[in-house]
Amino acid sequence: MPERWNQRYSTTLALPDVSYGLQKNIHLFPTSGTGLDLACGLGQNSIFLTKQGLKMYGWDYSTTGIEQMERHCRRQNVEVNQRCIDLKNTPWPTQSFDLICVTAFLERKLCPQIISHLNPGGILVYQTFNQVTDIDGKILNKPQRQQFLLAAGELLELFTELEPLVYHDEQELAQLDHPLAGKALLIARKPKVTQHQNSRKTDAVV
Repeated sequence: MPERWNQRYSTTLALPDVSYGLQKNIHLFPTSGTGLDLACGLGQNSIFLTKQGLKMYGWDYSTTGIEQMERHCRRQNVEVNQRCIDLKNTPWPTQSFDLICVTAFLERKLCPQIISHLNPGGILVYQTFNQVTDIDGKILNKPQRQQFLLAAGELLELFTELEPLVYHDEQELAQLDHPLAGKALLIARKPKVTQHQNSRKTDAVV
């Protein structure tokens, strides 16, 4: 797996566009604290969120991609804490985050870890491909294997522990000119610990 992505990043690549979900919903995000860009690629989302005030961490499996990300960070004069990590097969660092963003990446088994690494009140921004593979006869540029494509409503099911703030998944009436054509987007908040829960914890300690 890393060999494929290292090969893809082996030539110098321009910085891609920032995720639509991030650009259009910036008013929902914290402007301080820590953020995690999961499967960060070349780092466009990390760079964007750093400029909004977050201390960003970028994790990816590709060493070559991380090297390119570092080059883009230098050019943009921003600092991102980069880490090359096998997200599927190695333990994640224990730190937690005020925001986690995931773009064009789907590994369902990691969803509980994503939730557990969000701070109470933290925001998840998840944007990736749904099962719409063509619109008006035009084949969309996306993975063809079903394991990498979301079924209708699946993002909501994967993150039922979070409170949805924004959800888009246009599967039946997909429009080719929409920025989220062939994609699903979920922005959700992890519930904060209630006062009742806090009091119970205090009683338990006493």
